Amino acid sequence: MKPRWIDTHNHLFVLPHEQQKAEVTDARACGVAAGLVCAGGTDNFEAAIRCAHEWDSCYALALHPLYLRESWRSDLQVLEDALLKNREDPRLAAVGECGLDFSDDCSVPRDIQEAVFSEHLKLARRLKLPLSLHGRGAMDIVLKHLRRIQPLCGVIHAFNGSAAQAEQFIKLGFKIGYGGAMTYNGSKRIRALLAALPEHAWVLETDCPDIPPSRTREREENPQSVLADIADYGLEAAELRSISPEESSRQSQRNTLEVFPAFSAILAAAPQ
Repeated sequence: MKPRWIDTHNHLFVLPHEQQKAEVTDARACGVAAGLVCAGGTDNFEAAIRCAHEWDSCYALALHPLYLRESWRSDLQVLEDALLKNREDPRLAAVGECGLDFSDDCSVPRDIQEAVFSEHLKLARRLKLPLSLHGRGAMDIVLKHLRRIQPLCGVIHAFNGSAAQAEQFIKLGFKIGYGGAMTYNGSKRIRALLAALPEHAWVLETDCPDIPPSRTREREENPQSVLADIADYGLEAAELRSISPEESSRQSQRNTLEVFPAFSAILAAAPQ
């Protein structure tokens, strides 16, 4: 049986419709069964929802720290209303992408980011939804908030922290998300961490169209990741962890279903 893969984090909705269709077709041919379409602001909630329904995937709704606006208080209310409105939708899988970004790329004041993140965690806990988390340059502060509010579970997306930080996320019920960055020769720390993680602790993601794999970065002028890349990431994980591709598929699928059970129905209905 060909290995099957789940993409736990993408932004497919930002692409033109015909490109979405082509990407899904190519991904299905590579054994990609479904993905988590993550919105990042109130302006794209409906687009993310439509995208997930059209391409037989799941979705997550949240306010991304990079794109917080002066209207963040009212945006939080729009988020809560959208989550409540879609609460019975079996494709609503998580609150995400939310978190903290303390890098130089983010101009949003840190105190506002933390206030918004705290509200996301409260919402996720109240609605019993997992999280898809962003933590660029702020892993310890993300952990501080998780310890204080303790949501259900989730994935720390595009993890680039230390082994000690990964251990703390895992203790709090989170999986570590791996994608294009693990294919870079310079990513020695995160590659070594993936090789050493417990088998229950990791999942795969593309962040499509962001974080392209190394081969795409080297060959293309404007590199992007695609949904089909997840199959290559699964093989890369197998090699790093010294397991078979089938075992890599089994572990990553099982781990995804533990944090995002909404995928269960999709996988059950998907062709083998």
